[in-house]
Amino acid sequence: MQETSGYDPNYVMGRSAAETDRLKRQSQLYDASTWQLLKEAGLSQGMKVLDIGSGAGNVSFIAAGLVGESGAVVGVDSNPAIVEEAAGAARSLGLRHVSFQVGDISTIELDRDFDAVVGRLVLIYVKDPAALIRRLLGHIKPDGIVAFQDLDWGEGPIANPPSPLLSQAWGTVKEMFRRAGLNNRMGLSLHGAFVAAGLPVPRMSLFAPAGGGADFDGYDYMASGLRSNLPHIVKLGVATEAELALDSFADRLRTEVVAVQGVFALPTFVGAWSRRRPG
Repeated sequence: MQETSGYDPNYVMGRSAAETDRLKRQSQLYDASTWQLLKEAGLSQGMKVLDIGSGAGNVSFIAAGLVGESGAVVGVDSNPAIVEEAAGAARSLGLRHVSFQVGDISTIELDRDFDAVVGRLVLIYVKDPAALIRRLLGHIKPDGIVAFQDLDWGEGPIANPPSPLLSQAWGTVKEMFRRAGLNNRMGLSLHGAFVAAGLPVPRMSLFAPAGGGADFDGYDYMASGLRSNLPHIVKLGVATEAELALDSFADRLRTEVVAVQGVFALPTFVGAWSRRRPG
């Protein structure tokens, strides 16, 4: 039976070991798009970067590569266990210019001399994203960079031909987001959040890994996402564990897609970046 003790009303995806594993798989699929966003936003050698909701540290490590050893990256996350894991990963990678802190991003005291603030899949879990961005502006220098990447779940999956099982899973997660009171279109909503926070209109981009065939990583990624969401799916009455049958989901999805030589896209990440107005 799937463990549901990871239910956390402040974080839909839970705080379990399974979620940490999902984050690692997500990193393999999406990190290239995050690197492109931060590079385009202007992260460069010597900068000091604040990574909000740093999780397992993947975005911090991307930023670290862009700012180099002459720069610094500080990651902040509310989960002590994942902060400890991220710090251990930084040590094993020899990234002495990367550090992590445990704290609530809405209240934690931080330096006010950062060159950039960044985050991935953070604002979707915040009740007032514009207010948080506005607060974070106080921690960056004039003309400092603000760059976020977030989920845009959309109306349904992109698949050719359509996949009934994928559509069912997509609808389950979409309904879970709705009942949890979360904005499943947060990605495209970044535009409004940036402007409401007082930033210039952001530059934006879309990214979604896509594939087919028996070896596509997307089957396992979709299954891991459902598994991390399971506590909320059950708690909110969207579906039961038996109805989802997660132990076989990846194999069933793979069989369905391969049988019709299908292709489908994973959830879309939207990136947005802007710069704080001086003065």
